[in-house]
Amino acid sequence: MKILDIRPSPPGERKTLARFDLELTPELRMYDLRLVQTESGRRLTYSQNAGGKRTATFVGTLADEVTQLASNALMGA
Repeated sequence: MKILDIRPSPPGERKTLARFDLELTPELRMYDLRLVQTESGRRLTYSQNAGGKRTATFVGTLADEVTQLASNALMGA
């Protein structure tokens, strides 16, 4: 699993810290995911919406791993 590209949000964006592209496996890539920070300071990853619903969700340790990977990439960007 690796971050393919990360784009910090423009200044003034309140919750979304960055958008990023993820290679989950060599066979699966996800584009334009959002790294957000909640008011409590917790960071989360969200997928895009289609028809008013999420196109993907991340649960448990996978959610934590994706969010940490994106957070680390943002710090290095």
